[in-house]
Amino acid sequence: MEVLVLIPYMQGWTPGQRTSIELWEKVLEPAGIHLHFMPFETPRLHSLLYKRGRWIAKAGEMVQAYAKRLRTLKNLDSYDCVFIYREAALIGPAFLEQRIAKKKIPIIYCIDDPLYVPYTSPVNSYFSYLKFFSKVKDICRMSKMVIVNSSSIKEYAGQYNANVLEIPSLVDTDEYVFRGRAAVTDQVCVGWTGSLSTANNLRVIGDALLELKRRVPHRVHLIGSKDFDLPGVEYTSQLWRKEAEVEDLRQIDVGLIPLPKTEWNQRKFFLKSVQFMALGIPPVASPMGSNPIVIDHGTTGFLADTTKEWVDYLELLIRDSPLRLKMAANAARIVEEKYSLKAHGNRIIEAFRSISK
Repeated sequence: MEVLVLIPYMQGWTPGQRTSIELWEKVLEPAGIHLHFMPFETPRLHSLLYKRGRWIAKAGEMVQAYAKRLRTLKNLDSYDCVFIYREAALIGPAFLEQRIAKKKIPIIYCIDDPLYVPYTSPVNSYFSYLKFFSKVKDICRMSKMVIVNSSSIKEYAGQYNANVLEIPSLVDTDEYVFRGRAAVTDQVCVGWTGSLSTANNLRVIGDALLELKRRVPHRVHLIGSKDFDLPGVEYTSQLWRKEAEVEDLRQIDVGLIPLPKTEWNQRKFFLKSVQFMALGIPPVASPMGSNPIVIDHGTTGFLADTTKEWVDYLELLIRDSPLRLKMAANAARIVEEKYSLKAHGNRIIEAFRSISK
């Protein structure tokens, strides 16, 4: 089976893309399902996209990327189906998807974020107006199957397509290996990982981190940027490194997943919960989106909704080493059972095999 995979971003960089179709290739290829990846993003667009400004250069690269995508769609006859991750192009309506549908090529549509909820990019605000959020329902309608990663998105997609399959965001437990967690001999590390677009989420717990420092010795380490808007909070930081993502996460003992209350966050699956848990890092998270489903409160982590809850749960995990280590083992076991590629590999294979011309 030959599958054209239309992805918006270059391979190996975007978390959702890496933990869905890029990861699934590991089980699909041995099953005779061959994926042919075609990113919309060009290397130059990738280098520009998350830099502030540079609007003329970004616009020029967007036009070139769109033209390249149009050329790709001239050669669909050699594929058994087309897999679209999120959208065929980073901007514009569902024009490209409509071209595919008109050629009667089966479409598998994968949506792992509530893209139907309007939002403004903190870096590329102007391009947000070209996203055409309403196109999600159009792509759902023209697809033979829709794959989602949460019950909230499944409910939305189910309004427009009767064939919706829910597969949560996954980790590869061959890479995210739980080695056990040793009792910390120095200060416990409380940590966060994310991107420039989510760094402002940490403001939710700015006051909690200040109070926590007064209560108990610990250190804070943040991955994804060098500077964060956390006045008075002492922290170390580093940029995200593709080649050392797992090892960088291992230095964290307690994971932070603070979220502002938005419609987007209420519907989103938070991959970092699963990543933390896979490595035996008990998370403390805002009770939104997938977090109340993924995190068993008091067993694999904690859900915190107020500053007091954030401080109390973090202090407990810092002070109580046996509890932290017990939660670490519980969290890793749950990920192996429910959120690993091993757990869902057969379902992924069968989903692709069910699609035929």
